[in-house]
Amino acid sequence: MKRSIIILYVCLLALTGGCRFSLESDRHDAERLLLIQTMGLDSWEGGVEMSVSSGLGEEDAPALVMSTPATGIEDAIARLQNYSPENQLFYAHVQYLLLGEGAAQRELANVIQWADRSPTLRMDTDMLVVKGLARDAVVNASGQATDITQRLASMDRQARSMGWTIYSLRQAAAALAEGDGALCLAVETVPTDGKVFTEQSRTDAVVPSGYAMLGRDGLAGFLDPERSLGAELIVGDPAGLLITVGGCTLELLECSARIEGIDGADGSPAGVWLRCAVQAGLLETSGEAPAPEELDRALSETVGAWIAGAVAAAQEAGCDCLGIRRAVLSSAGDMAAWGGAWETIFPELDVTVTVDGQVERNYDLAE
Repeated sequence: MKRSIIILYVCLLALTGGCRFSLESDRHDAERLLLIQTMGLDSWEGGVEMSVSSGLGEEDAPALVMSTPATGIEDAIARLQNYSPENQLFYAHVQYLLLGEGAAQRELANVIQWADRSPTLRMDTDMLVVKGLARDAVVNASGQATDITQRLASMDRQARSMGWTIYSLRQAAAALAEGDGALCLAVETVPTDGKVFTEQSRTDAVVPSGYAMLGRDGLAGFLDPERSLGAELIVGDPAGLLITVGGCTLELLECSARIEGIDGADGSPAGVWLRCAVQAGLLETSGEAPAPEELDRALSETVGAWIAGAVAAAQEAGCDCLGIRRAVLSSAGDMAAWGGAWETIFPELDVTVTVDGQVERNYDLAE
């Protein structure tokens, strides 16, 4: 992939070059091109720290991993370039942007504005929030045989199998621009020493850890894994997710959520009704399968608890990362009453959650 990009870069330079000297010079510049694939950003009062990884090179050459404190993003990029004068660092193919907790709290708006205005970073770059420091994830998860980008690509598949979505910087920016909150996959670093014995270098693992809730003022809090599944049932498409209910393994086949605002007698917001329909298939049971109506009820109660937990956490954080405002505006009688002071209304709203769960049984596993 890297070789193809560099060859394309050389061809473009050749088309725009005017002489042999220019072509040779451009080819030399292309050979120095080093693609940064993962960028991490931490923040504290008065400064930032940027950490980057180039990913494994050709013939599994170790990744170039660097980190530096700086006064801002552009200053960090300039400092990193000074630390690697033999390479021309290229950021347009960054696959993952990791924000440490401090950066997610203080620098989120600056990062979005910088990425939108600068050609350095693409807005469709996948963004994640690290519980702790992004530097720890970038540096400690990289070694001789692996690097943070490789680990994140593997973790991406794991997160999707758990029902979670990795959202891009553009998706988060769009949700925040509409005045609501946004969801962002949260990750954490976990030591592998004493658990993994086949790797020569004991690098840390990077594992998904539910969702971070992002508001206009930055990081508002985290959802635990179960509440994160509840959030995904509301805003995403969790079809194919495997869950355990009543001692049975179920596969979610279809899920639909409908959110309606309830108007008071004077047209003011009185509450929200969130109705969810879930269909699942029975894959496995650890013992005697419960009766169909019992399994349906267990599915409804389990999913209902996840969804109610996600809503409660969002209200407590004052962060409408579940898109409730957008949903109720389409059904409310007085749109001005609902949309005018939503930040004040949302945390106090009475939200009623009902779930209709149905488990399909094409055959009896107990037979």
